[in-house]
Amino acid sequence: MNRVSTSIPWRRRAFLALLVMALLLIPSAALAQSAPPSSDGLEPGEHVTYEQEVPINVVFVGYEEGDLALGDMEAVLPAAYAPIVRYPAFYGLAGRDMGLNFTFDYSTYFADAAFEDDFFGYLADTGTPGPMTLFQSDYNAQVNNVLDVTDPVLYIDGPSAEWWLMDNAGRLGVDPAQGYTIFFINWYSRPDFQFHVYTKTDAPDPDTGYNFGEVRDSRKMIAWGGSHGRTWFYDLSAGPEAWTDNWNVDDPDLDGDGVEDYRMPPIWEYAAGGFRDPAALSEDLGLVARFVAINLLFTPSPLYDPLVSSPGPEGDKILHVEMFELDGNGRVQGTHYYNAPLAGELMSDFQPYYDWQSAVDLNPRAIAGVQRTLRIFSGRALLQGCWQNFGTPFAQMFCFFDRNYGRFVPAYGPQDYVAAQFAFHTTATRMGDQFGLLGFADDDWVTGTPSYVFTFGAREYRELGYGFTSTVVHEGGHHIGLSHPHDGYDAEMGLDYGPGGSLYFAWSGDEADSVMNYLGTTNLFGMFNQDSMNRYIFAGYLNWANMILADIVAHPDAASVQAYVDAAEAAAMLAQDAFWAWDYDAAAAHARTAYEQIGLAAMQLGISTDMVAPMRAITPTGAPPKEGDPIRFPNN
Repeated sequence: MNRVSTSIPWRRRAFLALLVMALLLIPSAALAQSAPPSSDGLEPGEHVTYEQEVPINVVFVGYEEGDLALGDMEAVLPAAYAPIVRYPAFYGLAGRDMGLNFTFDYSTYFADAAFEDDFFGYLADTGTPGPMTLFQSDYNAQVNNVLDVTDPVLYIDGPSAEWWLMDNAGRLGVDPAQGYTIFFINWYSRPDFQFHVYTKTDAPDPDTGYNFGEVRDSRKMIAWGGSHGRTWFYDLSAGPEAWTDNWNVDDPDLDGDGVEDYRMPPIWEYAAGGFRDPAALSEDLGLVARFVAINLLFTPSPLYDPLVSSPGPEGDKILHVEMFELDGNGRVQGTHYYNAPLAGELMSDFQPYYDWQSAVDLNPRAIAGVQRTLRIFSGRALLQGCWQNFGTPFAQMFCFFDRNYGRFVPAYGPQDYVAAQFAFHTTATRMGDQFGLLGFADDDWVTGTPSYVFTFGAREYRELGYGFTSTVVHEGGHHIGLSHPHDGYDAEMGLDYGPGGSLYFAWSGDEADSVMNYLGTTNLFGMFNQDSMNRYIFAGYLNWANMILADIVAHPDAASVQAYVDAAEAAAMLAQDAFWAWDYDAAAAHARTAYEQIGLAAMQLGISTDMVAPMRAITPTGAPPKEGDPIRFPNN
């Protein structure tokens, strides 16, 4: 059975949204404020959809109301979002119904003069003057740029700017704690304007000490958020920058495929004779709000089903890394550049409702089957292998280790979940066509279920700043469900997308605090990751417990496990109370407790705890993306 848990009324309306080059008619909604639903505890046999109204505050700082056509922006914004499990959809399969639906309540604010004076004064005071970046210089060299960036440029700490905006949001009547807030910044409109970029320089690579945020001009940004709370700012008066290639105002098509790579230029390029028609500004900000902030940061869809990696009742979650030495240099081992305790700590901090173990096993000598697998995978030798059953050598990693799993990964407890990673310490030559690939979290090549993780390291990678630890954590994040902040799913359009073509600007999602981005400026799972995962866990475990509870209630000895059921009911109600109060950490923890208590009751009665959940029927979203996570801007 399916039911919806909500007391929030909402009505449908139609609006015409212009998505870059196409007119699309998309259903939307206007929302009404309402008290949160009651917490009903567990409901045997019911699949509950938890609907939550999500306030979205859109705050303009440095923009005047007359500068914008708010109707153009609002027409692009979504009314609601129901997350899906993305990977099964690539195969045309229905993933588990996530049991979540978000409806959005938008509020628009314009900062007053005092707020703007204080904020831009803060930026001027806290910024460090320095020479323009390589990409600002490249912008100056463009044929069609409308002005030249001049030295000195201010380098401003992004998390500090985020904190200032959060700390002062109350002056505008904005509560940044319950709901999400987007600050659209425009300093260029003021006489005290200074060219500037944002930085994050407090998190060097834990293995190499390389500080991407400090050293690389490609990590000088125009946006940031998620370090301190549910806030993200986007400043078109900053930069120009490398990450979205908005320094390039000569070439609409960046990769030569005949399709414009749509990106938002610096604010001064919204001008007659500039890169973008000034009338497009409002809609462009709406596109950023929808396809970056909302879809990718605030309410994203998981790449894989987070419950697949769930340990059983009283089981642990195991991060097991099997390291293979294939670099031919006995003096340096891959384990020298992998911090297993830190990786385990980062995963445990992210999902504290599990007991985590972190283990690493070094294979110091070459193993024939492993060497052969790398040769096939890297394109260095077109040899026969199990990959032929799948049609691409990229499958060789999965099928070899699937067949030989027991040779390498030891047995753990029957209730434990083992997130197995196979790490290759090798050389640039042995990486062949795959040189530059840091890792990938593979699926089972049939149903979109997560299987194994593969990571790569070499001397040449270390020279570029990369050890193993951050890659292991990043790919581990994928394995347990997280998407990148630069690719995701639009629920109303049924569109799975990445940063390319008409949505090239989705690269902006990386400019948020998350180890899942490609910037290399943080090793943590930020606020947006935490909120998303905790909501997935909350709804997933309560619905799983509901399914098992139906069998318990029907069992003739149900009375013998009533204490477990009572404890689960109490935990479920606490979880629901926390969810409605936006305390997602507590919601997830209590939901896990509810599931564990129901699971223990089921085990005592001999009832299966295997997950049986409704599937969400969706339109296939395209071919499975058989590719990994590469180094972006390896040479700055």
